[in-house]
Amino acid sequence: MENATKYVAGPEQKLLKRFVCQGCHQQVVQKQLIIPFGPREGEQIIANYGCICDDIKLAEAAERKYNLLKHSKLRDGFNYYSLTNKSLQEATLENYDPTNNNLTVAKQKVAEYIRTFDGEQNLLLSGNYGSGKSHLSISITKKLMEQGFECLFLSFPKLLTKIKRTYNMKDVSEDELLEVIQRADLLVLDDIGAEQQTEWSASKLFEVLDDRAGKATVYTTNLGSAELKEHVNERNFSRMMDNTHVIVMKGSDYRRRAF
Repeated sequence: MENATKYVAGPEQKLLKRFVCQGCHQQVVQKQLIIPFGPREGEQIIANYGCICDDIKLAEAAERKYNLLKHSKLRDGFNYYSLTNKSLQEATLENYDPTNNNLTVAKQKVAEYIRTFDGEQNLLLSGNYGSGKSHLSISITKKLMEQGFECLFLSFPKLLTKIKRTYNMKDVSEDELLEVIQRADLLVLDDIGAEQQTEWSASKLFEVLDDRAGKATVYTTNLGSAELKEHVNERNFSRMMDNTHVIVMKGSDYRRRAF
């Protein structure tokens, strides 16, 4: 059977030039064409063959849309599962105002942690009540979510309360909550040591730590090393300190700095 395409009229073509496109850096052949039929019959046009600038623009637009949707999804998940105080909603690294040199160094170390985040290194922010540990730790989640990482911020006492409530809830189960915690690229466990010390709370802490082995976690506590070890038990303390950099924050009550 003969090839029918040879009977189909194509546009008259004239080679104009060859060049490298400055936008996509591809070899381009520019031709002058005369449209042979249709509503634009006889119209003369110039076409560039090989240029992919339009394809790149479409791909970039699609990527921007995907990133916006991904960021929105991460933010929705953070807001749904995270257990935070309203006072931390506006907290950022930029508006953390250190009251002394020690807290200035702490802020610098947190900024470096964000810059070099590898998904494995842990942090423990230890210091007296009101030194800004929660402010800095939630700032980490906000910066990393801007980079596309999935983060959670959980007050540990509130997490234990939430887990207890799941026993009588139908919308969120304990397994689902623990699965979300395990999946997060970064988990902040805030205010460890403020919970009631029981065997059950210690077992839940171990479960969280065990599920997140090898993944980045930020801990905050008002307790010193010896007190924390006694409170969470030696096994949990050992897990918490594995691959963990400690930042000790000393200063007056950060919340009252204006006074």
